[in-house]
Amino acid sequence: METTIKINTDSITPEFIEGIKKLFPHKTVEINIRCADSTEYILSNPEYARELQERIERYETKKKVISLKEDDLV
Repeated sequence: METTIKINTDSITPEFIEGIKKLFPHKTVEINIRCADSTEYILSNPEYARELQERIERYETKKKVISLKEDDLV
């Protein structure tokens, strides 16, 4: 069994760790930690990807300067 978990570090609690241990009882597991690429997340959602492409096109044609915060995408 293999699983990928994306989680904010603020949410990593002892209960979370216990949940992993229950998911993989008595197993040796490999844990890789890296910062999640928000671009990958955006492009994986067709609606977000379309919005990003539209904003890029508007910026490139200088019709509108766009201010965007990461929170705007959630």
